[in-house]
Amino acid sequence: MRESTSQILACIVSWFAVFLLVGLALQSLRPPNPTPIAAPAQEFSAERAKNHVRIIARVPHPIGSQANREVKDYLTAQLSSLGLTPQIFQGVGLDVVGSAIVAGRTQDVVGRLPGTENSQAILLVAHYDSMPRSPGAADDAASVAAILETVRALRSDRALKNDLIVLFSDGEEGLLLGAESFATSNPWIKDVGLVLNFEARGNRGPSLLFETSPGNHQLVKGFREAAPYPVGSSLFYALYKLLPNDTDFTIFHRLGLPGLNFAFGEGFDAYHSRLDTAENLSTASLQHHGSYALALTRYFGQLDLTKLREPADDEIFFNWFGTNLISYPEKWVIPEQMLISILIVLLVTLSFRKATIQPKRLILAVASFLALLVSVPGAMALAWKMIAYFLADRVLSTDSPGNSLLLSGTVLFGTAVAGFLLNICRRKFSVQEMSLAAMMLVCCFNWVVAVKLPAGSYLLFWPLLFSVAGQLIIQLLNYEERPASQLIGSLAGTSAALLLFSPVVYLVYVFFTLQSIVVVVVGGCIFMVCILSIPLMDRLVLRIKPWLAPALVFSVAIACWVSGAKLSGYTAEHPGHDTLAYSVNANDGSAKWISYDDVLDRWTMQFFGQGVKRQSVPNYLAGSARSVFTASASTVELLAPVATVESDTMVGDLHQLNLRIKSSRAADIIYLRFAKDIQGVSANIEGRDVHIQKHSNWLRLTLYGMADKEINLRFLIRAPSGIVFWVMDESAGLPASVPHRPDNLMAWYGSDVTLVCRMYSL
Repeated sequence: MRESTSQILACIVSWFAVFLLVGLALQSLRPPNPTPIAAPAQEFSAERAKNHVRIIARVPHPIGSQANREVKDYLTAQLSSLGLTPQIFQGVGLDVVGSAIVAGRTQDVVGRLPGTENSQAILLVAHYDSMPRSPGAADDAASVAAILETVRALRSDRALKNDLIVLFSDGEEGLLLGAESFATSNPWIKDVGLVLNFEARGNRGPSLLFETSPGNHQLVKGFREAAPYPVGSSLFYALYKLLPNDTDFTIFHRLGLPGLNFAFGEGFDAYHSRLDTAENLSTASLQHHGSYALALTRYFGQLDLTKLREPADDEIFFNWFGTNLISYPEKWVIPEQMLISILIVLLVTLSFRKATIQPKRLILAVASFLALLVSVPGAMALAWKMIAYFLADRVLSTDSPGNSLLLSGTVLFGTAVAGFLLNICRRKFSVQEMSLAAMMLVCCFNWVVAVKLPAGSYLLFWPLLFSVAGQLIIQLLNYEERPASQLIGSLAGTSAALLLFSPVVYLVYVFFTLQSIVVVVVGGCIFMVCILSIPLMDRLVLRIKPWLAPALVFSVAIACWVSGAKLSGYTAEHPGHDTLAYSVNANDGSAKWISYDDVLDRWTMQFFGQGVKRQSVPNYLAGSARSVFTASASTVELLAPVATVESDTMVGDLHQLNLRIKSSRAADIIYLRFAKDIQGVSANIEGRDVHIQKHSNWLRLTLYGMADKEINLRFLIRAPSGIVFWVMDESAGLPASVPHRPDNLMAWYGSDVTLVCRMYSL
């Protein structure tokens, strides 16, 4: 009875230690407390900066809108008051993918603060435009405000040696148009030696260094030394490079400019939505942004920035115990992996010599863990599929409290499954056999990571190193048969695994939202932590009643799932998304309601009725054959966009087509779409030449910020069956007769717009 009581007590203490370490790891993800408005002039104050956010983010201000021009004027006035002599840099920004061209007339706000001994300039970047449906307080007024407050603080302190250039770019939401225009046309770009870009993907959370330029040794060193609360991960930089997402930093990255990219991403409900207001913005996240901008500008402002272009290694970097940033050269990864492989071989050799482990049993243990590697993430994914099925359309694609509880329940379920399966393995293998098999398996996995994704190798390397070192010490002291020694020897590796994996699991959830692939990734992380903690798992899963601990953990998982399910569903704080557009076919004067949703909700259903089926309506969507919900609507008199054909001449088997198009109603966006069999060869947009990828059909052009001005276009195209194209313009808002959308729903991409489309055939 005493033995049973002591084991239960030890189990409780162990579980408490696990949750404590996880809590410490997640504590590092808290942004710093905001500095009050009465702070000294040379300090950054988020309270002061937020006054700018309130003005900039009063209403949505997309590129080309009147609200956008008002924000531009405000920024110009603020930079003038700070002594930067601002300029409005007007240009045409371009983005080309295959035969899909995006262009826009942009108005960047730029200013320059001369240094005393300039080597090269620091470029602080944030975009001031927002999405049409969003006030844009976090994305990206917070970054703009952080830069303004940074410049104010710098002006109150000693002068920088290097010049400081401020770029408030226009048209970022239209595919980085303002940054592209500045990078290709502004003469100041040749003076830039360092780019610091600030973004947001939510409205709260820590500001994370998630992207750097190659050869980032000096940059990460400066970030580690200068930033007061550095939070970053080379793993997320490596993952980000695999994704199609872009920010303004992408433009400067392509030019080979050294730089750092920061963003906060919690509160995903606010991203590109009506919830992105100044009232909902975390002042702490704004403080974190500003702490980076001010500290790094001061640090790099006194250095010779030309040295940042010298060849250098990439760094591995990650947080350890709060905002302590660890970094070391990436070139160490392979030697480290070789070292740990040698240590594991030594450990296996010692075990074989002592006859404490037999090769056959070790191979069987490794094979068992491979089966567990599939089973644990698989069980978690299956559990999540069932949860998503039962909750149906109540599951939100955000980091809402309900989803956080659902994820917590799924993590605990995965831990219970891992504990149950490890207990089965424990009946067949000793703790020593299981620990050694786990280290061999993790080492093999980390070889793959070290070669394919070296920036993320730290996640497995350090727990593995501490685990191997602990086991070697036990072997050398001949304590391998003692369970208590096994536990003590594994504590460093277990602690490292919990401290490193916990933030990664949380950030993967925050930035990629709760979906099946995320659950699988989290399941893989849970499995790795569990097998790196075999002696602790042996203590957590009682051998007297091995079913008890998994059953208790599973019970807590169910409680989390039930609580999460109760909090799921659309509310005013966490609304659902739907789409509704009004489109007029200017060729015949008819009009339609259009929805891009997979399923109609109660609000959109009133426009389409019961039993409506999806179909394509190319003459209402600029030739697109996309399947949508559609229903007839009463026609509102709207001026149609106009295309004027200047010339259509043959050059061999190609058409040289010169056009002028305009929106007669000064709409926000203009679309030009050619028939799908028309192949583009080249184009010229307002004097800018565009190279079109070879063999790319369906030539498409999207224009932002053109107002009611004519746009000059020139195309060289191959048109085997004649030239057919559509011109469509898009303005924000629906006809006035549309009922108000319920508070638990909000407009999403392509929604709450009026489209007028006209087809031309030559």
